[in-house]
Amino acid sequence: MKYITLLTIFLSATLLSSCASSRKQEAPVEQSADSLVAYLERTRCFGVCPYYSVRIYKSGYVLYEGYEHVPNIGRFYTYLTKKQIDEIGKKAASIGYFELKDEYRNPYLTDFPTVYIEVRYKDKVKKITHYDAEPPANLVEMEKYIDSIFNEKTPWQAHPVQEYKD
Repeated sequence: MKYITLLTIFLSATLLSSCASSRKQEAPVEQSADSLVAYLERTRCFGVCPYYSVRIYKSGYVLYEGYEHVPNIGRFYTYLTKKQIDEIGKKAASIGYFELKDEYRNPYLTDFPTVYIEVRYKDKVKKITHYDAEPPANLVEMEKYIDSIFNEKTPWQAHPVQEYKD
């Protein structure tokens, strides 16, 4: 009986190992062709601060969500050119954005909006939280650069899905 049990274990182990080794290796999953390039969100304050977010994707697709104190309330989309997409990363690299700290906070402030910004360029990813009256100039420059891409001439189209969580 002991011999049969050992033989069964041996055959089972051999069968399982041969099945596992005969599997083909799966190709590594490539990063999505429409991955995030940049994100900017400005949150509310106790006054009339613009409250919105904008997500810019590698394909050029841009999703804007306006919540309060902005010209466009709701969810909208538009497209940027490849050149405009590339310029975002180049701008970030040229002004030293990727060398900045991850967070700039002043615990004594009570009525400032928080700005969340993220830029991805080549192999670099940098997310920064900004809640400070005197952030580094290059951080403000990057935030304003992303804002400057969009203006009253931007051909925003209403997104088919208008519900969003606040």
